[in-house]
Amino acid sequence: REGLVSGELNADTYTCINGNIERTLADKREAIVRDESGSGIKKVNVPEEKRVISSLTDQEIEKIAGVLSTLQDEFGKPQDIEFAFSRDQLYLLQTRPITSLHNVADNSGDYIVWDNSNIIESYPGVTTPLTFSFIIKMYEAVYKQFCEFMGVGPREIDEHSTTFANMLGLIKGRVYYNLLSWYKVLALLPGYSINAEFMENMMGVKERFELKEQKKLAKSTAYWRLIITIIRMIRSLIYLPKQRREFLEFLEKTMKEYEAIDFNKLRSDELMHVYLRFEQILLKKWNAPLVNDFFAMIYFGTLEKLIKKWSIGQHINLHNDLHCGSNDIISTEPITRLFEISTFISQNPEAKSLFTANDPSFIWESLTKNPAQDVTRLIRGYLEKFGERCVGELKLETISYNQDPTSLIRIIKSYVTQHIVSRPKESSIEKKLRADAEAVVKQSLKRRPVKRLIFRHVLKMSRSLVSNRENLRYERTRGFGMVRKIFSAIGKQFYFEGIIDNDRDIFYLKKEEIFDFISGTSVSINLKDTIKLRKAEFAEYEKIDSLPERIPTYGIVYHGNDFQKTAKTSVVDGDLKGIGCCPGQVTQKVRVMKSADEVDSLDGDILVTSSTDPGWVTLFPTASAIIVERGSLLSHSAIVSRELGIPCIVGVDGLLSTLKTGDLVEMDGSTGHIKVLKSNEAAS
Repeated sequence: REGLVSGELNADTYTCINGNIERTLADKREAIVRDESGSGIKKVNVPEEKRVISSLTDQEIEKIAGVLSTLQDEFGKPQDIEFAFSRDQLYLLQTRPITSLHNVADNSGDYIVWDNSNIIESYPGVTTPLTFSFIIKMYEAVYKQFCEFMGVGPREIDEHSTTFANMLGLIKGRVYYNLLSWYKVLALLPGYSINAEFMENMMGVKERFELKEQKKLAKSTAYWRLIITIIRMIRSLIYLPKQRREFLEFLEKTMKEYEAIDFNKLRSDELMHVYLRFEQILLKKWNAPLVNDFFAMIYFGTLEKLIKKWSIGQHINLHNDLHCGSNDIISTEPITRLFEISTFISQNPEAKSLFTANDPSFIWESLTKNPAQDVTRLIRGYLEKFGERCVGELKLETISYNQDPTSLIRIIKSYVTQHIVSRPKESSIEKKLRADAEAVVKQSLKRRPVKRLIFRHVLKMSRSLVSNRENLRYERTRGFGMVRKIFSAIGKQFYFEGIIDNDRDIFYLKKEEIFDFISGTSVSINLKDTIKLRKAEFAEYEKIDSLPERIPTYGIVYHGNDFQKTAKTSVVDGDLKGIGCCPGQVTQKVRVMKSADEVDSLDGDILVTSSTDPGWVTLFPTASAIIVERGSLLSHSAIVSRELGIPCIVGVDGLLSTLKTGDLVEMDGSTGHIKVLKSNEAAS
């Protein structure tokens, strides 16, 4: 005892959870024993063969664990005990309550893994309470619909209502997927293991979360559900193009109806009802994007499997190259539009002088005074179609280009001053990649006609579904943009009425809190104090540099779990490796960025960041290459870089902890290899 308490001696460590024993054995070189002379204790050397032998047997550990459980039940608190064994008998010498466990996670509670591999693209950085309260309900509703589509019965969906309500989590202000809930939902579907693998590839989840308990269906029930699901899937796949057209027509009609409303003239209660009607309309009609996402996941994963199974070519990213050069992805249209605007301004001396000699605010003010000018019409046309497509476009607190056109003018100004009037590369690299990949497939399946027909079908479907997946995301952006306008208008009304101190404070309230205040069901009517508390808390979250991609928690999520301590910091010795998305070898300095708003241009540097969303796309043409720490082959940055022909690598472990702005690197967008040629010591 004396040696352990004083820290003089090393000790073995045992952890016993649900009967499972984990042991960390110390190198016990010395021991303190009773002096035979009876004059106290003495330190002796431990024989070498006994130094790493366990101090306790499994049976002794189990006895101690049992006593600790009994003591905790008796005294109501975990106990710190002193004990001894003599002739296999356990003697309890002393017990006292442990007072330092007030903020320690309960390992016997629910085990959850939180993962933001993919969702960080949609909700980067800190997300406000209003956005989170909005999206968690969206996820709950749409995935209930999805399970209905897959043949899961109403009773079973109702039994898992808590699971659907907890698809997401908010950790230190960051949005995460709750993988326990995601895998539970997947387990409701036929072919769980296959669906799980495809979902992991689509979401960029690198490590599977294994469910401890899965509900086992009777064989007859399982087969019947599988048959029903297959029939529904075939039917849905056949009618999917029609469903997409109907969805787009319906959404366009709905958006025009709501765009005609002057929200600033409505009362807060009227705005609440406008929102609730809009929410119900969208939720009931959001089936087409969901079904398209599901089939995109299935066909893209199947294509990759066929390439490996049939040994088609040697290139590991062949399935990726086969998707290049689609020319039907709306995410690249904003860049094309900006090229056109920049070209027009550059060729017009008066417009060029306005943009090069003045700040964005003055430029926009001048343009609004001359609405008939061609350049004004071009920019207003851009705002009308892509005014909500901006960095953080799915976060309601984001100030869109429609709300602040000067942010768009700033980008156009940078294009004009740097003479960016066309794609960074005119070599049509994406078309060459596609043609080369198709040639490899043709040669490999030359004498295999049946397999060739199957492969052509899978490839055709995969291309169409992946392109439509990206395009339908844009429609989601438009829908979220309308929600942003409605709540911004409520914020202005609350500010006008003196309910809040600033119209943008509305984003620090949950949707339910806003509507409860309007409806008379709020348990607290002092919204200013609530907002003050939240703003202080979220300001602290903003100071956190980053959180790990994957966070395990036990028991009460916000109690005792150290979200940052669980981070696996990957500082890589030697070369970095990721997923090559668009080939091309580039040797250039890197620019590490946390936000697309940091600069207007990369001046040919390699863009290095944690994740990107569609709002980053205007910055891409100024980069010589793109390297992203998170993501998969279906990530936004991967898809858009392929269409623009910009070398790109995603999914690079340890990227931001290894590279610094100014480092000279050599990257290969084909193999995914990144080699640091020269470190920028000054930046370090």
